[in-house]
Amino acid sequence: MIKKTVSVIIAFVLVLTMSTAAFATEEQRFVFDEAGILTYDELEELELKAAQTSEKYGFGVYIVTFENLGGHEAWEYNEMVYDELCEYYNAGEDVVILLLSMEERQYDIMAHGYGNVAFTDYGKDVMAERFLDDFSVNSWYWGFIDYLDTCDEFLELAENGEPFDIGSGNSGSSGGGKFFGVIIAVIVSCVIALLVCLVLKSQMKTAVRATEAHEYAKGLDLTGQYDRFSHKDIRRIYNPPQENNDGGTTVNSSGSSHKSGGF
Repeated sequence: MIKKTVSVIIAFVLVLTMSTAAFATEEQRFVFDEAGILTYDELEELELKAAQTSEKYGFGVYIVTFENLGGHEAWEYNEMVYDELCEYYNAGEDVVILLLSMEERQYDIMAHGYGNVAFTDYGKDVMAERFLDDFSVNSWYWGFIDYLDTCDEFLELAENGEPFDIGSGNSGSSGGGKFFGVIIAVIVSCVIALLVCLVLKSQMKTAVRATEAHEYAKGLDLTGQYDRFSHKDIRRIYNPPQENNDGGTTVNSSGSSHKSGGF
């Protein structure tokens, strides 16, 4: 039943999206937005970016969105999506697919074939960290951009013979850059704050202490009250990386590997 449902959805999306991009051919399409969370321009830009990365490495990089999973697990649905992409769209063995389901707010990263080499368990954990902050605030386009950029990065590393993984020598490159960036930002902020305080202190040397409370309120006339919106609190869901000190990729009986979670 699920295979038939996914088959109908994929076929329907193919018909709808076939004419949306001049570069899309009957044999290849990489972004399927069945949930309708992207604008026309966003869909076109993501399709072009995914197509360029796929062509660059001879590897299928896909994005699919659905309204719901019909009661199934995200990884299971993604397996069916892969089967249908192979049947309808000649996806091939070597793919990575990012699936989003909006009703359940679940995602799944699936790799197959050479994807199990380029996208290790640890690599999928890091990839998810990069796009989850966007998805948690419903920034779908930028989350998909993070996903596609990471795909390009990991595929290049794998092509050079050193896939992104624990102890690979490149697994801490992104985090290290962000760490030093934060340190520099903190130092600069402290220096600026110190300078401002020194300037304010120098300007207050001529101030005279007032003895009556009303002297502090000259010219102040409170005539009403109103509420001002200043900020909002955002709760983000964080999925911690799995403990796997050995690195590598965990492949299931169908030859695929997965990373699933909420957003």
